[in-house]
Amino acid sequence: MILDGRELIVSVAQDDESILDAALRAGADLPYACKGGVCATCRCKVLSGEVDMFLNYSLEEDEVEKGYVLSCQTLPKGSNVRLSFDE
Repeated sequence: MILDGRELIVSVAQDDESILDAALRAGADLPYACKGGVCATCRCKVLSGEVDMFLNYSLEEDEVEKGYVLSCQTLPKGSNVRLSFDE
């Protein structure tokens, strides 16, 4: 993932661990507030790979179509997912 122009590599330990939780566990200082899919503070853009966003109360349809997800509500579907928090 890309945050503040730096690339971070994070591993998701469990199948049900969100991208945000995995990054926080690894010590990354990602933006977030509610962890419930409501505030959109954790919004990021999927640059490559596949993900599954299971809840979304704040992103508009056009944002989702452009590849934006809520990291607190998103699970990676593979091992090579690349995200940007800078977009």
